[in-house]
Amino acid sequence: MRVLIVGAGMQGQVLTWNLGRNPTVEQIVLADYDEPRARFVAGQVGSGKAQPTRLDASDTEAVARAADGAGLVLNAVIPEYNMSIMRACLKTGAAYMDMASGQTRAKTIDEAYLEQMTLAGDFGRAGILALLSTGMDPGVTNTFAANGYEDLDRCFEIRIKDYAIFDSPVPLQVWSQETYYTDCAQPPLLFEDGRFTRVEIFGRREHYQFPRPFGLGAVVCHDHEEVTTLPRLLPKKYGDKGLRYVDFKMGGPEEGLDTDLAFVSSGMTSKVPVMLKDGTSVRPIDVYVATLSPNPPAEELARMALAGEITDYGVVTVDCIGEKNGKPASIGYNIFPPDIRWVNGLIPGATCVSYGTSTPAAIYAEFIVEGKIADRGILCPEELPRSVRDAFIAECGRRGLPITREDTVTAN
Repeated sequence: MRVLIVGAGMQGQVLTWNLGRNPTVEQIVLADYDEPRARFVAGQVGSGKAQPTRLDASDTEAVARAADGAGLVLNAVIPEYNMSIMRACLKTGAAYMDMASGQTRAKTIDEAYLEQMTLAGDFGRAGILALLSTGMDPGVTNTFAANGYEDLDRCFEIRIKDYAIFDSPVPLQVWSQETYYTDCAQPPLLFEDGRFTRVEIFGRREHYQFPRPFGLGAVVCHDHEEVTTLPRLLPKKYGDKGLRYVDFKMGGPEEGLDTDLAFVSSGMTSKVPVMLKDGTSVRPIDVYVATLSPNPPAEELARMALAGEITDYGVVTVDCIGEKNGKPASIGYNIFPPDIRWVNGLIPGATCVSYGTSTPAAIYAEFIVEGKIADRGILCPEELPRSVRDAFIAECGRRGLPITREDTVTAN
């Protein structure tokens, strides 16, 4: 099958590496507005299958031309371009996949997902699959939540946490700073008492006992896709089990959370334009992003990672809380993305975050390419068949993403 990957950044790099190794993938068109970057990634990790090209992801017609003859289009750019790429897939008949609904210039994550769902009828009538939110979180987290929800007789709460430890002697962006900080600035969505509400930024701070070697860590509410999709989709797919609470919390060393809160509170991460004295209108987040130093070249990043100079590792947890056989019960999942040193032994210039986000997406993409997902229409991972979800979890382990599950049932 021919595959189009839109975006040759850190996510596109890991996607290309994974798909280039799959014998079912015959050709990869690797498209990016930055054609030199696309050429570099294609040559570095494309296994001789990747053809670089320049592409403006906002141009639906151009994306459709690039997708001509492709069976799958993988969206590895910021969520601002989700709709234009989805419409291109409807024009060409290619399956669509992204890693997040994401916040856009004009919409919250919740609004962006609902906008994507306006195309559900079109994808359904055309018999085309659009698989949304397939990264680490959302993606792996949705998969875990579906299994836990399905295995409990009653499921009242789903609590998701992403905890990371990062340190670098040089400026290093392991994720889109625009995406991260605009999400931080958005009052987080919470599903509480059976309804959607928003809470204060960096709110509901708690200290959670993560598995070894992390220990007790601080986490705060953060706007994220799981809170949008899980309350809507799980009861519809698997029956009403009394789900009344879903949250997503991001965490790390306490001083880092406090620093980010102070920065966001300053207004410098706002996506709302402000007027300068000369009459120019700018978004503060655009000014901040424009001042960021570029990442070091891939070979230099790899050198520092392999030398242990950069720290980048984390854990993601999903706790489903309810009842089994009439007794209080819980099902907890943990996934441990490999650290940056391990990742750079495979893909020079990649990170824990890029590998941990894009490898799960690559697995679901390969399932589509290999014909293991027969569903059509717009779906999220929590709606896929259990056999597909279980196969996905097994494959994560084979690709350096170990997963643990703990079932607890009250004995008396």
